[in-house]
Amino acid sequence: MTDVLTEEQRRYNMSRIKGRDTKPELMLRQLLYKRNIRGYRLHHSLPGRPDIVFVGRRLAIFVDGCFWHKCSIHFVTPATRTEFWMKKIDGNVRRDRIVDAELAAAGWNVLRFWEHEVRGNPEKVVEKIASCLHGPC
Repeated sequence: MTDVLTEEQRRYNMSRIKGRDTKPELMLRQLLYKRNIRGYRLHHSLPGRPDIVFVGRRLAIFVDGCFWHKCSIHFVTPATRTEFWMKKIDGNVRRDRIVDAELAAAGWNVLRFWEHEVRGNPEKVVEKIASCLHGPC
């Protein structure tokens, strides 16, 4: 099936997809702030560019989108350009595993949350982060 948009229109649409400061990420940051959990960095230059980093505690937090990182609950295989999208998304998943291994090898704790976890039960996510900050992960 051919794309219904022109190449320029498709490029514009794709450029509007945010890679940072997404709604789930902002929601999580607001709750961390309310809980007086501060002192984190945003999009630190570590491998994978974690969304939130607590440098002193060596904790890297990622908020992964269900589509872009292939959530086992919400991911739906695209109906058009399936081969292209699956190659891209499977590459994201592989890169996530590599980044996790690199960070762990460098002594970092990594927490990954799905966007549906942050949207559905943000307090539980904040509690998990707080427990990692105050003790072992």
